[in-house]
Amino acid sequence: MRKKQLFAILLAGAMTAGTVPSAALAAENDIPAASSEVTEGENSGEIPQEEGGEPTPEAEPTQTPETAPEAPTETPAEPTETPTVPETPAEPTQVPETETTPEAVPSEAPETLENEPTGISITTIDENNQETVTYYKTLQEAVDAAPTIESGAQESTVIEITDSLALSGTIFVSGKKVSIVAASQGITIRREQKEDGTVFNGTMFTVAGQGSELQFSVKDGSDLTVDGSNRKGEEEPSEGSLADVSDSGAFGISAGVTLTGNNTTAKGGAVSNNGGSIVLKGGTITGNTGAMGAIYSNTDIAVQGTVAIKENTGANLYLDQDASVVVTDVLTGSSISLTAAAPADKKTVAKAGKKADGTDVTSEEFKAAAEQLAYDTEDYSVVLGEDGLSAVLKVNASATVTPSPTPTASPSFLTYQSKSLKWMDHNTVTAKMSTTKDCKWYYYFVDAGSDTNTIKKLYDSSKAKTPAKANTTFTVKAEKVPEKDSWLVVAAKPDNGSAQLRVLKLNSSSRPASPTVSPTVTTRAPRKYEVTESKVTGLENPLQFYPRKFYDFQVVGAGQNDTDPVSGDERWIPLYWSMSVNGTKNKSWRIGSQEKGIREAATYPLYIFFQKQTYNGAKWIDTDVIEYMKTSFSSAEISDVEWKDYIDNYNKEHPDDGLNYDGTSGGSVADIKATEAASEKDSDSTSKSAVSTADESPIGTMSVLAAFSLLAGGYVLVRKRKKEDI
Repeated sequence: MRKKQLFAILLAGAMTAGTVPSAALAAENDIPAASSEVTEGENSGEIPQEEGGEPTPEAEPTQTPETAPEAPTETPAEPTETPTVPETPAEPTQVPETETTPEAVPSEAPETLENEPTGISITTIDENNQETVTYYKTLQEAVDAAPTIESGAQESTVIEITDSLALSGTIFVSGKKVSIVAASQGITIRREQKEDGTVFNGTMFTVAGQGSELQFSVKDGSDLTVDGSNRKGEEEPSEGSLADVSDSGAFGISAGVTLTGNNTTAKGGAVSNNGGSIVLKGGTITGNTGAMGAIYSNTDIAVQGTVAIKENTGANLYLDQDASVVVTDVLTGSSISLTAAAPADKKTVAKAGKKADGTDVTSEEFKAAAEQLAYDTEDYSVVLGEDGLSAVLKVNASATVTPSPTPTASPSFLTYQSKSLKWMDHNTVTAKMSTTKDCKWYYYFVDAGSDTNTIKKLYDSSKAKTPAKANTTFTVKAEKVPEKDSWLVVAAKPDNGSAQLRVLKLNSSSRPASPTVSPTVTTRAPRKYEVTESKVTGLENPLQFYPRKFYDFQVVGAGQNDTDPVSGDERWIPLYWSMSVNGTKNKSWRIGSQEKGIREAATYPLYIFFQKQTYNGAKWIDTDVIEYMKTSFSSAEISDVEWKDYIDNYNKEHPDDGLNYDGTSGGSVADIKATEAASEKDSDSTSKSAVSTADESPIGTMSVLAAFSLLAGGYVLVRKRKKEDI
């Protein structure tokens, strides 16, 4: 008996010792630096211990009490002193993981990203001329990975993009030199539109700080468009520019790059530069709107190559303070339109600079460049300066005078669109204006040659009643132009701030001649029409109403085609149609049967509702009078063969949304086969009705269908309750 007890104790002890290594292995997973303590050649399966950690229980069965306390403080160098390890064959499978040297441990290094290509990458070359491509999930991550100027970076870090991007926030470039290069065709960087419809509206790129640079360019055959449109049109402008440059930062674009689509309340629609620098080595800036223009800059702008800054709303290139255009190399095929903050005769707006190799731009090269510059309005021309190395403004002989009603230095919000002033006839002239502020405007005439004070005195703010939204263009149609030489004055009063006046000289020499014979004015009695005189086409012949087949028809209200109305004329405008007087209002002019179809020949009523309008001498005015005209349409008989052929063909074309031969949806609950009798009282129908509306909703016998729906629901409830009772 004692032998059996002793054997049981020994067996229990052996089983306990056998479980120790597994527990130690589980604990090792909680030691982050365990693998770094394993040395080459150790293949015993022993789990290394961090200094200061808890002693492993495996030492207790073999070590004397005198030596056991020393084990936790020493690095295990004698694996032979742990006899329990060889008795655990499952352990060695875990050893290779712990024997990995630190150099081979996977981390967040570029090697991991190289296996996950994205559309954003940076290529680096090591001292052995080996290339390494690192991919990034976002553009900001790639920018952040670029070396800093402080670290000694001399060249720009090239970030290649091969897929279009949508920005959810501003890309910040500070203390770095970055060149974003499109390496594929049709690359676009745009604002992200979220699932809830909101759009990122801030500045898309910001570059700030001494030495910081951001450049947009393309590889051969590629193109890049930075599009700032927020998909909300002119009603909700964005809050930021495509690129904002400040604090001695630098921004530039090259050929193949287009900046477009940004309508913003910021100073520059495409670029706002305050204390930085802009270098344009090609590229196009068009279709932008900013508070001060497409490009706003208070420092010089360098240009070379083929540059287009045109067809933006308001100013194209706004040169604030003493900023000017600096030509830094040959300029060819360019179109650069500009506005100066304080325009004056002989004001310098462009000058010759130095090329990249340090040589000066020649007078011949600059002369050619000056010819590619223009002013945004007809007030001035850009001409070659006396020194041949500068371009200055020249007041045009027929220049537009642009006085301000108050001596303010605030930027202009009211701009005349160049070359838009046109004579319509002898008494009428039109001109296009643009505004960067919500305002109300009107126009008036002054005698040609009037001085600024006289023009200001004639201004009457109470007459400015026609509204214009910020960052929009509006057309002024000035009528009753005086017979004597006159100027047209467009006056706009913003919701906040001072009014501004724009004076347009009218060219009398191009004024159309006055008609020699006065037109005969004929009078007639106002035309009145009955609603029943309206016309309906497309329903003259019987129609085969197959399931889910719809027909278009047309309605022209009585008097709707009158082209020479006089005051008091009336007309009827179609609103909607219905199968009954108080039926569903269908505003789409289509008719058909969604599910059942109509197989028999029959005639059905159709009620078309119209609204009366009257002409007040200037425009048509809606009245409160709504009347209907009753007409009809007919269904044609469909044979069994025709019906089967249609159902078969439909199911072949729509396998996932088929029809049963009774016309109902295939696979749907169609056990209830209603007899859809038309209401004689409501519809005057001579047959059954399964006609649907243009928007594919059932009409005609809506009450019957509703009753069957209620019956079906009740049937289901009764069956369910019976089943529950059982």
